[in-house]
Amino acid sequence: MEKVRIGMVGAGFIARIHMAGYKEIEPFAQVIGVCSRRKENAERFAKEFSIPKVFNNFEELCESPDIDIVDVCTPTNLHDDVIICAADNKKHVMCEKPLTGYFGEDTDKELVGIEIPKSHMYKKVLDKIERIEKKIKETGVKFMYGENLVYAPSVEKMKRMIRASASPILEIRAECSHSGSIASYAKLWRTSGGGSLMRLGSHPVAVVLHLKHFEGLQRNGKPIKAKAVWGEISNLTKTKEFLKQEKHYVATAWQDVEDWSILVIDFEDGTKGVIFSNDVSLGGLKNWVQVNLSSGMIYANINPNNMMIAYAPNVDIWKDEYIAEKIETKAGWNFPSPDDFWTRGFPQELKDFVLAVKEDRDPVSDFELAKETAKVIYAGYYSSEEGKKIDIS
Repeated sequence: MEKVRIGMVGAGFIARIHMAGYKEIEPFAQVIGVCSRRKENAERFAKEFSIPKVFNNFEELCESPDIDIVDVCTPTNLHDDVIICAADNKKHVMCEKPLTGYFGEDTDKELVGIEIPKSHMYKKVLDKIERIEKKIKETGVKFMYGENLVYAPSVEKMKRMIRASASPILEIRAECSHSGSIASYAKLWRTSGGGSLMRLGSHPVAVVLHLKHFEGLQRNGKPIKAKAVWGEISNLTKTKEFLKQEKHYVATAWQDVEDWSILVIDFEDGTKGVIFSNDVSLGGLKNWVQVNLSSGMIYANINPNNMMIAYAPNVDIWKDEYIAEKIETKAGWNFPSPDDFWTRGFPQELKDFVLAVKEDRDPVSDFELAKETAKVIYAGYYSSEEGKKIDIS
């Protein structure tokens, strides 16, 4: 069987997760090359994962005749250029979430998140989405939106149960939260495009949208789309009482981005989606989805789940063994994840896109989901500033 050839742009955290996923689908795909902003990082990455080719830059990688798919694992502020370059070179694109954002490219102001109106950001993001969509359609390449939770086994099971019930979805609630990023890029809007709503909220937003798309396709042959968005954001780690504390267990030093957010999505069929995302939640990564049907309720504990439970009297017991993402301590009761990547859908995501290319079909997580997710997120920012719902239909 001829393998699909992958070129990796980026050699950081998410690229490592993707490499673990590719290892599980070796019969279908091979990573041929990698590049990174710093070539030494790409060289280390290539050596670690036995990747045969290191490219000097993403332009060179995209031009290579040895690459079929460009896997975009860069920070979001670099997504647009890599996607356009890949499409221009007739390469299929897999892009990590979120699709794009506003990073203050048209201003010299440093604290973009404070000094630039969210209405301006929303308009600019719509322009970017239009540009990317036009290029993808012009070149005819396939686009895979890297939203792994769409492929989580629990979400797949939810969809089968929704289909079996033939019941309308009345409300969906979902969350992605943890105790905060320590990465410096995450502290500034100019490099991250937003705070907890952008970095974390993109996961539950996409899952909620996907489930409503699925419901509509099952019932009427067309997806149910978001109609309007209300949002609220805050900086809870800048409150007076928090700042009085000598020791902090959640991430701090956010510059012009939020550490707490909530969205309410109005769908065109009159139903609701509620999204929670924050950087002030201790106890490890939290990914959950609740679907309220007219005839039942489904709750998916993606992270943490109680497939395994462990206790240790001190932090040294489990040594270097991975327990779960973003836990503050390995002492006490914990919920070890036997296979965190599988539980969150990473190998399933990669397999779907590779097979979409081989079989010449659309992936489950596609450009429409990427586009609508970005629109909802930035409509949420716009709403939080205006204090009213924003119509996105």
